[in-house]
Parts: sequence; C-alpha cells; structure tokens
Amino acid sequence: MDGQGFDFSAFRNRQSKQNEHLLAETGHAESASAARELAKKATAKAPSSSTAKPKATARKRKVDALAAGYDAADSSEGSVRRSSRRSQPMRAVNSQTEQERADIEKRNKEEEEARRAEENRAKHADRKVEANEGGTRDALGQAALDDEFRRLALYDPAQHPTTGGSEWERGKKPPLGTKKLLNFAENLELRSIVKVIPERIYSMVVHPDSTRDLVFAGDKSGYISLWDCTDAGRPVEPKAGTPKNPVGDDGEEGEGEAEVETSYGRWWNWKAHRSNSVSLLKFRPGQPGSIYSSAYDGTLRVTHFETGMSEEVINGDHWEENALIHSFDFDPTGNQLWASDNDGGLIWRDMRQPMADAKRWNIDYYKVGSVNINQANPNLAATAHLKRFMALWDLEKLQGLPEDATRDEIVEKAQIVQHEHEKACSSAYFDPTGTRLASTSYDDSIRVWDLDPSNLAALRKTTTFKPVKRFAHNCQVGRYVTVLRARWSTVPSLPPHVHIGSMERSVDLYSPDGTSIAHLYDPDYITAVPAVTACHPTRPDRYYGGSASGKISFWAPPLASEEKEE
Repeated sequence: MDGQGFDFSAFRNRQSKQNEHLLAETGHAESASAARELAKKATAKAPSSSTAKPKATARKRKVDALAAGYDAADSSEGSVRRSSRRSQPMRAVNSQTEQERADIEKRNKEEEEARRAEENRAKHADRKVEANEGGTRDALGQAALDDEFRRLALYDPAQHPTTGGSEWERGKKPPLGTKKLLNFAENLELRSIVKVIPERIYSMVVHPDSTRDLVFAGDKSGYISLWDCTDAGRPVEPKAGTPKNPVGDDGEEGEGEAEVETSYGRWWNWKAHRSNSVSLLKFRPGQPGSIYSSAYDGTLRVTHFETGMSEEVINGDHWEENALIHSFDFDPTGNQLWASDNDGGLIWRDMRQPMADAKRWNIDYYKVGSVNINQANPNLAATAHLKRFMALWDLEKLQGLPEDATRDEIVEKAQIVQHEHEKACSSAYFDPTGTRLASTSYDDSIRVWDLDPSNLAALRKTTTFKPVKRFAHNCQVGRYVTVLRARWSTVPSLPPHVHIGSMERSVDLYSPDGTSIAHLYDPDYITAVPAVTACHPTRPDRYYGGSASGKISFWAPPLASEEKEE
C-alpha cells in the first residue's frame, strides 16, 4: 500500500485471475470466460482510489433530501415529488380517518360528562357521616362518634339554663362594661392545645351546652371536627399498678412524685364537603340538634345528630356554577336563611319551604364576604364586600324585587346605607343586642358603629354613616393564614365584646370602645396564628383559637378556681 490509499482496482484484478485459474483447473472454461467479462465491466465502473468521492454523512443526506423536497414543491406544476416507499405503510397505519377522530372525541366527551355527573351526584346527595379515625393523632372512630351524636341529639336547652343573669337585652344598647371585662380576663390561661383536624382551619363554632366545652371546626379540605375539651387540662388518673417515680428530685432512689398526666379531651373528624374549604359553621336558633356548614363547593349542608345524616340545604350551582358560599346567617326564629357568595349574590331560603323555592339577587359584581342578620330587627342585614364597602340592607324590600333585577335597581330600592373602607372589608357583624356593628378591613382597622335597629327610615336618611370608634389591628394575613374577622361574644353574663385572631399569634379581646381586654398568648405552646376565633355562647371565660396547622387552643380560668366555685 506504500502509505497510500487502498488500490481497489488491483485487488479486483488479482481476485479475478485467481477465480479464472480455479475454474479452468476444474474444467469450467466457459464459466471462467464469463467471470472474466464480468470482472472487466466491474473494473470499468469502479472508481479509482484516488478519485473516489467520500460518502456523505447521515446529517448531510437528510439536509439534501429536504432541499430536494423544497425544490420539487417550488418547481413547475407538472413535476412530481417522489417520497420514500417505506414511509407510506407507516403513515397508513398511524393515520386516523375523520370518522375515527369523531368517534374518539365523542367517547372522551361522554366519559367527561359521566365523570362530572358522578361528582355532581356525590356533592349534592344525602350521605352518612363517617368518622375519619386516625385522620389526626388519636382521633376516635365511628362508634364513639355515634355515641356522641346521640348525646347531642338529646340536649335540651330548657334543662340547661344559663347562670349569672344577663348583661344585655336585644334592642337596647348595653353599657360598655370595660372594667368588668378587664377584671374577668386577668385569670384566663391556656388550658390545652390539640391538632383535631387535618388541614388549615377556616371556621369554628361552639355548641351551646352550658355544662360542656364542645368545639366544632371546619378545614381547608372539607372536613369538620368535634373536640370535646370539657376535661382538657385535668389530671388523668394513673392506671392500676402504675408505680410511683422510683427516683427522687435529687437523683437518689426514693418515693419521688410521679409526673402528672393531663387530659386532652376527645375529638373526631369527618368529611362533610367535597374537598373544599368549610367557610362557616353555625347552629340554627333553638335547634342545637344539628349543625349547618357552608363551603367553597357551592353548597350549604346540615348534619343531623339524631340520624348521623348530612343533607343539602342550598345548592349554589342552581344559579352560578362553582359559586363559593362564603357566609350565611339565620333570623332569630331560625326559619329565614340568608347566604352570600363570591359572585356578588345574596341567597334567601325559607326553611319551611322546599329548597327549589330559594331565591338569589345580585347585590354586587364581586365577592360578598359575609352576611349577618340583626337579631333585634330581622329585616336588617349587614354585608361585607371585596370592593371595600360595608352595606346595610332592608331585606323586606329586597324580597319584593324580582331575582333578575339589576344591581342599580337593587341598590336604589333595598340598600339603606353603605360605608367605604380604605381596603377590602372582610366582615361586618352586629352585636347580640343589635345596637352595635363591628367591621374588619384589610386597612388594618376595626370599626364600631352605634345604630337603632328599630328605625330603618332614620338610617336611610343618614348621609354619612361614620363609625363611632376605629382602632388599629393588623389584618395582613398573607396567603397561608385564614382571613381575620372580629366577632362578638354572645354570652349573656358578660358585656358584648369582640374577639379576633392576631398576627402576633394571640387571641385578642376588645371592648366596643377599642380598649384591649386581653392578649391571650403562650410562647411555649402557640407557634401559629390563631386566625379563626370563637367563644362559648353560654359559658363565660372560654375562648378558642384555630390555626393553619389544624390545632385549636382553649383558653379558660385555672382549674383550681373552677373547682373551688363548684
């Protein structure tokens, strides 16, 4: 080869001569002659080693092929573009006809409709309450929940009257009672804190039983929990045969005292709504045998303790698909139910009539965060709006309007007065007397108004509905903390006052004049903001805070003082 390229022609000649020689020796002279002729032709066609053109790379061949295709497309009308025969069968196998595509699309549509129909059925159907045993640590099971429900169903308010008299009366403005509030708040302490529900708490309410502490909470995923914390914080009797601590405080063996174990109470949780936040929990006036819950799945449901069944009360999808119900309230009789949603709707249902007879009016174009009925005048309602204002409404006039009335017509005929905040208004609630109103806003303020619920005409003539008191409270909750709302205590033995969660991880109590009554916080145990607060409706000195971790903190007087009173 002499360091040069391989001489292909010489190699072919040598091979041909060898083949001829072998054929001649075996007596196949004619075959040898034919082989010689073929070798000459092959030699003539074969390129020389010095002039052979190197084979193009795969990438280069692909580019050339594409270029050839583009040239063919741009050539004269009569030219024919050639394509690979091997790719044609593959395209025939993979391609879909128009009919096949239509059939697939139809099948997918039918499957999606069936899935939605099943979800819709599950969302609106009556269902049995099923305990989520172990859903949180030590959560009890179905048998214990059924027993507790039966006990709640037998509760009779007439057999458990409240004690201590009443500090207020509906329709009459009570004294501030700031001094009394300050005195009672001095002895409040953290009794217990427990994780009772899987996700972030959105709502809480306390059962009116004056002999027990029963807290209901709703979370982000549609669960409702019940925590019986009546005995929380009390010492637990040691089990039989448990020895005393064999080591004394000084490390020497002796009769040291055993560590005192305290009770955390009992708790359950169950799935009440279809994976949507439970926005509000409430008991119907005079009917503590069932609990009502609204959720962001657009439904409002009632759970009956006697039967353990849950049924739908309002279906928001009837008017707006996927409407989020944010709030609801009853009139003093419990027969009139009002609810607000995120599409600016105000829904009304007479509980004595079928659900299909419910009505809805568009009082706003945006979310109505809360609705509250005045307990001294059930025709007066307060609403809180995303677009910064709080409004008072004449419900009797609203009910006289058709459902398709325009918003301007509704405001003109049914709205009494409104007050604009500097930022979104998150809540507006009347006190239990109906003579005061408190609103909460993202402008970091709590406002308090005085009003006469019996004189709506005077309210309507008011040109400037200004609060009598405005005091600061940080309401910048961010994304992972439930909205803060100032709510009124309804316990009869104390002057009306508001309770609200604080970004400083405390439960704050305020007098109507803005005086800070208490700042309930324990740095050793409270690690999250108790954004949702509640108080016992019939027992004084009991407050509860629910956080994003699913924990509830329980504040009450020291056990020693309660046992002494007993």
